[in-house]
Amino acid sequence: MNSKLPKVMVILGTRPEAVKLAPVVLALKKMGFNVKVVATGQHTEMLMQVIDFFGMEACLLDCMSADLLENTACMTKALKNKLLEEKPDAVLVQGDTLSCYMGAYSAFLNKLPVMHLEAGLRSHDKFSPFPEELYRKLTDSLSDIFFAPTPKAVDNLLSEGVRKDRILLTGNTVVDAMHLALKRLDREKIKGEIENITGKKIDAYEGLVFITSHRRENFGKPLENIREAILELSKRYSSLLFLWSVHKNPEVRKVVMDGLKSLPENLSLVEPLTYPQTVYALEKSKVLITDSGGLQEEACVVKKPVLITRNVSERPEVVEVGLGKIVGTEKENIIKSFDEVYLSYDKFSNLEFENPYGDGRASERIAGFLLCPKVMDFILNYRERYREDLHECSERYSYPAFAL
Repeated sequence: MNSKLPKVMVILGTRPEAVKLAPVVLALKKMGFNVKVVATGQHTEMLMQVIDFFGMEACLLDCMSADLLENTACMTKALKNKLLEEKPDAVLVQGDTLSCYMGAYSAFLNKLPVMHLEAGLRSHDKFSPFPEELYRKLTDSLSDIFFAPTPKAVDNLLSEGVRKDRILLTGNTVVDAMHLALKRLDREKIKGEIENITGKKIDAYEGLVFITSHRRENFGKPLENIREAILELSKRYSSLLFLWSVHKNPEVRKVVMDGLKSLPENLSLVEPLTYPQTVYALEKSKVLITDSGGLQEEACVVKKPVLITRNVSERPEVVEVGLGKIVGTEKENIIKSFDEVYLSYDKFSNLEFENPYGDGRASERIAGFLLCPKVMDFILNYRERYREDLHECSERYSYPAFAL
């Protein structure tokens, strides 16, 4: 066996990717791996807040077009050059973004092993989420090692013919990241920051309702419906502060900002919160209203009810434990669901459940798995060993609460 530790290139582009990859990067570096983080440029400003918060370093590319085809062309060239320059032994990607897929595709074309963090999630609807559902499936089709966050994700991969020995059931690294963040938060400082942003005293209200929306399938009329529901709810519940962190995408801002010229006193539209500010808002909220997959998972850490403004979700676990409710994008259903959830808030705050997204040690399992001699040999001699059976390592390091 080769004692050299592999050089791992981590390719990411958005803030959620950085959040979920940060604990893995830190764990690998702690173990002595040579880790190179490459950011494609999709969400540079928001992403760098996370890079800095977790004490990482990243090489920044310049692929920032809102047009997916233009960004694809940019990443094709930029990632090709970066892979040739850095010569990694393996590439690690996360989730379901264009950066994720292009990172995997570029690695495949260079005959490098691809490791997919958060593999196996499926909504089984190619246009919801769009284009993420297909990016995730395409990435899995190119991958060699699959870090699956939940047993359902494992089942999805197995049903699609992925080899069992290549799947590691880890839990979701978003839990690891939340545990780290909750320990590091300067709550009084962040509270002051949000009060300065909104011009409102948080303690003057009975509670906070945190809102986000960014899914492409919600552009247009669905987002207009969400906007009108939030406006009506803020008028109905004047004792609550409704805090809407408005995404940078022009299609989102056009609907939200242009459609809400006159705001109730208790409704604040703000620029995207930083990651620490977002974690604070999650912790302080009474109810979350979002189409974000990551916030659904994070809701399970802070045990807050979440209304999911989508028609289908690839994260059914939050619904199954009783915290989440898929409410769609019709105005009346969002309002009705909020009434039901808020008026029975005590039931949610007293829910007892084991976090379906894991115990906060997913990154440790991944690092341990990659240190397994057979896995290291597989990575370092990939072109000869790409058919290798890794069951000894995957069975040893999979999430012990579940069996593959």
